[in-house]
Amino acid sequence: MNRAIQKMKKQIGIFGILTFVLVLSGGTARAAGAESPVSEDRVEIPGGEFMMGSHYCAERRNNDEWCRDETPHRVFLNAFEMDKYEVTNRQYQRCFEAGICEPNELHENRPSDFNRPHQPVVFVTWSDARTYCTWKGGRLPTEAEWERAAQGENRGDAHFGQPYDQGAPRKVGEGDPNSQGLFDMMGNVYEWTQDWYGPYPTQGLQKNPRGPDQGHEKVVRGGAWNSPFYKLRPSDRVARSPELRYSDVGLRCVYSVNQEP
Repeated sequence: MNRAIQKMKKQIGIFGILTFVLVLSGGTARAAGAESPVSEDRVEIPGGEFMMGSHYCAERRNNDEWCRDETPHRVFLNAFEMDKYEVTNRQYQRCFEAGICEPNELHENRPSDFNRPHQPVVFVTWSDARTYCTWKGGRLPTEAEWERAAQGENRGDAHFGQPYDQGAPRKVGEGDPNSQGLFDMMGNVYEWTQDWYGPYPTQGLQKNPRGPDQGHEKVVRGGAWNSPFYKLRPSDRVARSPELRYSDVGLRCVYSVNQEP
């Protein structure tokens, strides 16, 4: 028995204690390939036209450099489905056990604050996030899809403003959802999107925009556990390196409905 446990410890690598607990408690590896969809954990966002961007920067921040990239413009989107919740450590672990996903990393100084099963997975690169969503039969949301899903009168409860050297994400879904029925769209962790960071095309109606063809940084959305309150806006844009892993960036997936966007 001790020899078997030692063998498992070598296999789990940097997933550390969380992975070990999941294996011993009956977490089962799935066959390679896409995981079966769980539609009850998704919300359909209707297609149609909406206004993307905001006048917040001009009206409240005197066009500060960090927010002047939110130029309002008209966008049309096809309908799509989005995960109700941010992807958790437990869910990402299943993709790793299936031999599809690379392991995420542990926090250097406070690993136990970030690796609980129902916390959102963090320390995943953009490529890691894309791989996970592909395995789930989906993809990362475009900036436009993410912003459309975050809009509405009710933005939902938010976990934010925590000290960087003490705070951490909370369990997903602990607060109330937003108007669309989505949890933690504001705060908890930023979420990777599909798009490269760049200026918006603002001429005419943009149909199912996918951002620039190339770039150096990818866009994350939604604010995080350590964000100030003014970053918790549907239109706020943050650029992050796709190769790096962050303690405040996770993911959720979207799924096309009937036709590709």
